[in-house]
Amino acid sequence: MVTKTIAGSVRVATIFIVATFLVYSSIVGALVYHGHSSAEDRAESSAAAAAKAVKINTGWIVEVARQALRRMDFALGSDVQSSQSATLVSIKDALEGLPDSAKAYIVTAEGQTLYTTDPNAPNIDIRDREYFAVPAGGQQFFTSSLLTSRIDGSPIFTFSQRLEREGAFVGVAIISFDAALLGELLASLGLGQGAALAILRADGMLVARYPPVDGPLDLSQHVIFKDHLPNADAGAYISTSPIDGEKRFVGYQTLPDSALIAIASGRYDETMARFWRRVQVFLAIVIPTILALAACAIWIIRLLRREAQKNEALETALEANTMLFREIHHRVKNNMQSMQALVAMHKLPKTVETNFKLRLAAMSTVHEHMYNHDKYAALDAPAFIASMTENIFKAHGASEHLSLDIDRISISHEQATSLAMLINEVVTNSLKYAGSDRDTAEIRIRLKLLGNNRANLVIVDNGPGFDPKTRPLGMGTKIIQGMALQLQGTYSYAFDGGTIFSLEFPVA
Repeated sequence: MVTKTIAGSVRVATIFIVATFLVYSSIVGALVYHGHSSAEDRAESSAAAAAKAVKINTGWIVEVARQALRRMDFALGSDVQSSQSATLVSIKDALEGLPDSAKAYIVTAEGQTLYTTDPNAPNIDIRDREYFAVPAGGQQFFTSSLLTSRIDGSPIFTFSQRLEREGAFVGVAIISFDAALLGELLASLGLGQGAALAILRADGMLVARYPPVDGPLDLSQHVIFKDHLPNADAGAYISTSPIDGEKRFVGYQTLPDSALIAIASGRYDETMARFWRRVQVFLAIVIPTILALAACAIWIIRLLRREAQKNEALETALEANTMLFREIHHRVKNNMQSMQALVAMHKLPKTVETNFKLRLAAMSTVHEHMYNHDKYAALDAPAFIASMTENIFKAHGASEHLSLDIDRISISHEQATSLAMLINEVVTNSLKYAGSDRDTAEIRIRLKLLGNNRANLVIVDNGPGFDPKTRPLGMGTKIIQGMALQLQGTYSYAFDGGTIFSLEFPVA
């Protein structure tokens, strides 16, 4: 039973430890997952904030270009064929405030470059270029897609304005910007390695990007135009770049007045690498803790199993001892019965023979209860006394009335034999003398638990009584005295309509 209890404890402990380990691991996993989601949210927020900066910078470029183009138009005067040197000075003044990399051009309706701030510009026909053809077609202000410069092959984008005199088209004023202009802004945003900035037109054409790309690019079928811009003018998302195939956090902002979209993006791997480095530091602390807990759990389980094995061995030994004790008490009881048979073989007086047999039976009853009920430390007083007195009555063949009032007291095995011998002598005496002058004798036995771990045994009969002082000291009286002494008790006789025997003794 103990082994089963401990084995159950081992199972419960194992289940508890495994459950704790799983819960702890789940918490760590949930923290990592939540941290991963938070890192992505922060990266998207950072990309969205950077897109706002790109929007502001792009808005400034557009506005500066508009004003510069207007001033160039004004600087030309009414006659675009006037002195070139004076007009060129006025145009240079109109371009004040633009980045150093910006270049201005004025091209006549016939495609001839009339004025330019680029000393290396060749005199080529640009009427096939979109930034000339669209204004020539009637649009007042136009933003080009990304272009490759015919002069040095660098990526550029342009703003152009239609020039009219008296309602007639006379040419186009153009300002070009190097796409590398976004590089200075990108460096200031702290988006990490692999980040990129871009400006898109509302029709999906790429206007500018840094790091630069070669030639124009149509992104109208990309996720930003298909999924995000139709739902919101600004936001952030995670997507794979159609330009370089890198997975990025992308923030975007629209410029409604110029039909442009500002883009800022950080490389996903670079951003999340910082998060995973923090996770590695966290796990460097957590994993040893989990392993230590696991080691402690295994150690505890082994201790419990070792304890279970010890208790199993103890139970086996206890069962063997129980069998041994049972066999011993059984043999003692059989020996008592053999002694009773030996007494019967001698031709003794009937009274002497009965007394011998009852005394042996009283001792035998103690051992019989021990091995029948596995009560080796203590006997239950009610069953033990009832069995013993039944044997006494059978031995006398008496028809006397017996009443028992026994409290549930445990009698230790050290006291059991002494108590049995004492009760045997007192009840035998009552059976001898109580019924001598009566048709039916009555015997009452009462055992009550007193305070302070003491008990009181009272045996009452309805006999004529006797005088203890004048009564000869026989074997029965000597046995009563000796057993009372062994029980560390005191006894007395009283006479009130019969003999009253009272014994007070300590119990465990």
